[in-house]
Amino acid sequence: MPTCEICGRECHSTREIALEGAHLHACSRCAELGKPVHRGKKSGNQSSSPRRSLPFAPPRAPSSTRPTGVKSRPQRRELVPVEDFTKLIRQAREQKGWAQKDVANQLHERASVITKVESGKMPPTIRLVRKLERLFKLTLLEESESVDLSPVSSQSSTTLGDVVQIKRKKSSSK
Repeated sequence: MPTCEICGRECHSTREIALEGAHLHACSRCAELGKPVHRGKKSGNQSSSPRRSLPFAPPRAPSSTRPTGVKSRPQRRELVPVEDFTKLIRQAREQKGWAQKDVANQLHERASVITKVESGKMPPTIRLVRKLERLFKLTLLEESESVDLSPVSSQSSTTLGDVVQIKRKKSSSK
């Protein structure tokens, strides 16, 4: 069953339309958003504008050899700085009586980087956190909680059709 390239719904048939300079296959509801493309026979009766190819292939219906549904990605745990990271490194630095410049020199980093990381204005890289762990003999990384990687249903996400309708509403209100 064909799929509308604008709203993503499966439909019985699609019509080719021109929308914002692109040729798309749309369901009857979304076809109203563009102009119909009339293709004649190859005897030179082609439409005046050449078809622009899409940067992606249109979605295909699953074949019997492919598994249906969405493949789930394996969940993996990521390392993230601990919650009170900035407080811990500031306390450790002050206990040793070092300035931020001293820490930067020992880690071969810029003093501005240490200042921004310590103040929370810049998220640290894992590499920098590892250097800080070795320098201060602290544990500053922890595994993040598992993140839900399930796909979002198409009913709650914005589609190309929604964007076109919003654009049309803004254009008509001017």
